[in-house]
Amino acid sequence: MEFEVLQKTDTTLEIKVKDADDTVMYPLMEQLLKDKDIIMADYSVEHQELDDPVVRIEVEEGNDPKKKLVDISNSFTDDIKKVYSDIFEEEE
Repeated sequence: MEFEVLQKTDTTLEIKVKDADDTVMYPLMEQLLKDKDIIMADYSVEHQELDDPVVRIEVEEGNDPKKKLVDISNSFTDDIKKVYSDIFEEEE
């Protein structure tokens, strides 16, 4: 996946996520919305087959929206790795 920053302010971030689909976006949104410092997180797609999702995040004053997205994405990645290892390490 590639990311393109469309707009960034002190408390908001809007990015295009290239080659992402709902399989990635739903869990990411769920994790973002669990964070107490995130006021709003959503994404939209103009045309499901033609366009990439655009993610919008708004955070409480004093938080960096880009850092929040990176931190939560890393946490999300760690969770997926744990699930993978829990499933496949049992087979070895």
